[in-house]
Amino acid sequence: MNYYKNIFKSIKVQLICYICFLTTVPLLFVCIVEYYSSKSAIEQRVIEQLTSIADLKKSELNSWLEERLTDTSVIARNKVLAAAATSLLQQRRRFESVHQLMNAETARINYNRVLENLHALKQFYKHYNVISIIDGANGEVVISTYPDIVGKTLSSFNSYIDILEKKDVAVKDIYTSELTGQNCMTYFCPVLMTDTVTLESSDVIIGIIVLDVNVKNSIEPLIRSWPGMGKTGETLLVRREGDNIVYLNDLRHKQGAALKFTSPIRSTFDIPSVLSSRGEEGIKESKDYRGVNVLSAYRHIPIPNWGLVAKQDLTEAFAPVEKLKNRVIVLIFFCIIIVIAIGVSFANRITQPILQLAQGAKSIGSGNLDHRIPITSQNEVGILAGEFNQMAAKLKESYSNLEQKVEERTSQLLRAERLAAVGELAAEVAHEINNPLGGLRNFASMLENEPENITQTKKYATLMLEGLKRVEMIVKRLLTFSRPYTLHISENNINTVINSSLEFIEHRIEPGQVLIHKEFNDSLPPVFLDADHISQALINIMVNAIESMPNGGKLTIKTDTCKKHGECVTVCVVDSGCGISAENIDKIFEPFFTTKNKEGEKGLGMGLAISKRIIEDHYGEISVESKAGQGTTFSVCLPCHKTE
Repeated sequence: MNYYKNIFKSIKVQLICYICFLTTVPLLFVCIVEYYSSKSAIEQRVIEQLTSIADLKKSELNSWLEERLTDTSVIARNKVLAAAATSLLQQRRRFESVHQLMNAETARINYNRVLENLHALKQFYKHYNVISIIDGANGEVVISTYPDIVGKTLSSFNSYIDILEKKDVAVKDIYTSELTGQNCMTYFCPVLMTDTVTLESSDVIIGIIVLDVNVKNSIEPLIRSWPGMGKTGETLLVRREGDNIVYLNDLRHKQGAALKFTSPIRSTFDIPSVLSSRGEEGIKESKDYRGVNVLSAYRHIPIPNWGLVAKQDLTEAFAPVEKLKNRVIVLIFFCIIIVIAIGVSFANRITQPILQLAQGAKSIGSGNLDHRIPITSQNEVGILAGEFNQMAAKLKESYSNLEQKVEERTSQLLRAERLAAVGELAAEVAHEINNPLGGLRNFASMLENEPENITQTKKYATLMLEGLKRVEMIVKRLLTFSRPYTLHISENNINTVINSSLEFIEHRIEPGQVLIHKEFNDSLPPVFLDADHISQALINIMVNAIESMPNGGKLTIKTDTCKKHGECVTVCVVDSGCGISAENIDKIFEPFFTTKNKEGEKGLGMGLAISKRIIEDHYGEISVESKAGQGTTFSVCLPCHKTE
């Protein structure tokens, strides 16, 4: 987060951001306004186009339906056909079957004449694929242009007669014919009993002329033409039957759906179909029978109460809108790229001289007083560069004078620091040596005063020898700590090194005073180290632990692999002694620091410091954990691999 904050503190970045903001915001505003304006125009054009198609289809269907009613009315008023049909139906009732009628010599001529008239009507009115005459008494097909149904009985003929008693012509909505098995729409008119000579008609319905329109070959081609509706557009006819919407034509995306595919009115799909079947008209977005989002224009055809829906998938209908959006996005993207490029170029021209000044200041701050800024312009930045160069020249002159004075003062300070360090070291050494020297002086004075006392003389000599040994030890440890030494690295078993170290300190332990307990891991890997120096370091640590238990205790030495550093071994020296206070624990590895200040206690404060140096020279670590009165634990970690 701080990184980004620092970035935006840059004048260059700020300039680029300001330029981009001031140019892109108006650009975005204009593009968005134009996009939505064009989008609205495109959508309106799509809606108008779909609405026009729906209106056109409605008009064509209404015209077609009216034409079929007109055709049927013309046929109904044909007196010659009515007279010939009356004669034929009367002749049929004299025979047991239609086939006998067709084979009879007396009736064959009239039968063929009527059949020729029916074929002529079918030829003239091309929309009818089957024209038949049905006996009004029993519903038998007496004659037909489709010979396969002759002699069959129409079960619903009574409903035809009931309808025709009230009107001249009628139509049966799209259904599956029980005679032909085809989806058809049937127009029918009565055959009134007509005198063959005078052509006078009565009100008696002797038969029915049935004109079947094959929906697949007549109505569907009419609504299946989809000009301007693309790859997904289609027009469909529906009607309501109870709680369902029945599709009357084959669908573009579902073949064989006519009269077989239905949709519940309560379904969320095909809302326009439901609305159009209820007599409503309009246009809206919805889901079609596939569950796909579409734009639908729906219309109502009152006779015979159809719903007409012209629809197109939204993705295709509004594809121009999507293309427009993509073009606008690409335009905005390239404009932003150009604006950023111009902004970067402009910002570089402004900030480059400033960056040169900053680099110059940094260079001079690093000590390069010969650095100068090239002056490339005469504007405010150029004037600033000139002043900067003059300042650098004056700084160089001042620095030359100051350098000499600093050198002299530094030399004085170094001498003072060296004297202070020597004085501090001398004070520590003098303090450590002064005690045994004072004892030697006292013992020598006593010897001088009692020269004849052999017993006292031996005692004082022994004490003087111990004092001299202590002085020698102080000097030796000081030299060990201060002088460099060479490590002789070899492969060793850390457990063996510890055992040899213990042999050197056993004489310091009174029998029964300190119990030594060893917890060695026998499967430790070998360690590359200087055995003598490591032994010295461990002896110092263990002696320090033993001396912390003057009243006896337990010394535990543990070895194991290091869980923290991987390929390392650890040596833990744990005592049950007096422990180390919190204020002293951070000082115990300092030279000359000791907690043995009581009378009778001896300690130089060099042992742990020497141990720490030896362990660190082996690239190891030493740490301590302790609480006053609860014992102390020293942990030494040594790498197993060979170090250079």
